[in-house]
Amino acid sequence: MRARQTAVAAALGCVAALGLAAPAAAADAPTISAPASRQGFGPITLTGTAPAGATVELYESAYKFNDFYPSPDYTRGAGTYITTTANSSGRWTLSRDLDSGFRFYVKAGGVESNRISVAVGIVPSVQMTASNGTVNVNVEPDPGQPGLHVHVQRDNGGTWSEVADGFSVQSGETATYSTTLTGQGSGVQSYRVVIDADADNNLLRGTSSTISLNVGNGSGTGGGTTPTTPTTPTTPTAPKPATPSVQAGAVQFTKIQYNSPGADSGSNSSLNGEWVRLTNKTKATINLKGWTIRDASGKVYTFSSDFRLGAGKYAYVHTGKGTNGRPDAQHRYWNRTGYVWNNSGDTAYLRTNTGKSIDSCKWGKGSGVTYC
Repeated sequence: MRARQTAVAAALGCVAALGLAAPAAAADAPTISAPASRQGFGPITLTGTAPAGATVELYESAYKFNDFYPSPDYTRGAGTYITTTANSSGRWTLSRDLDSGFRFYVKAGGVESNRISVAVGIVPSVQMTASNGTVNVNVEPDPGQPGLHVHVQRDNGGTWSEVADGFSVQSGETATYSTTLTGQGSGVQSYRVVIDADADNNLLRGTSSTISLNVGNGSGTGGGTTPTTPTTPTTPTAPKPATPSVQAGAVQFTKIQYNSPGADSGSNSSLNGEWVRLTNKTKATINLKGWTIRDASGKVYTFSSDFRLGAGKYAYVHTGKGTNGRPDAQHRYWNRTGYVWNNSGDTAYLRTNTGKSIDSCKWGKGSGVTYC
């Protein structure tokens, strides 16, 4: 092996001496770059290089799951993906909304770029009301993730002291933290809210502006300030949607029959014996319109019309052909003519209509059914 390596090195040296060009594949590999982070929900601008005139395909993954897939193009509808064309100088630009930390790369001519990750700074939105020394606090983090550690602090002569803490909880389709502070005295007091970073989702620590109010009888509001982690400039923040996306784990795979009972005959009844079950784990109805189920090889089922899954309710998606809503409203049909789920092992992915990763279920060779 050493002799072979020496020979290869010598050959490369000759190439360099003769001034020959490097292999084209290395020169043609696309690149991608983006801001290190942005504040709250909204768009980032991705830029890079590729061969002039090449089609550039964007691939993405929620930071937490690290499972890349072609980026859906929600402006063009289900089954379309985000692409662009490198200009005559070999430059390209794309925009993408973020509701948590994400990972990206691009592909041009079948060649993949470097991979990058982009964080999101948490923006606390705070409302406070006070009466007779009691202060009611309501916090909505942006992005609206449950499980974020929230700290309420009071200014005591230039030093911030913690007066309450807890975790954001799912509230409909967003997340909130609420608490009541008692014994806050009288006169004007100053408060702020700090939300810890969430490393799993690549969310950065956020701090609200200072809120001063008369704790005898007053009210105040505060928004987020620049996160403690430095960030690079990005595009202007888009308005936050009135109805934030649901959070990871809101709907889950609770059972998958990946090997239909009996012999795999390929008949429609056999195909419909293969199915996944989804369960709404929240206390609110969730409309699954535009949501997708995908296997590891990229086969995709889309809820193409309104499908409202009630709190605690479940739905089945069968592989074969059938009429949605039969034998009851809980059943949907993929309408495929071949099996989806591999008996030897596979992964099921669930994403919202905006591409947010909600749940996944992975299994190996087994009994033919998994409860995720």
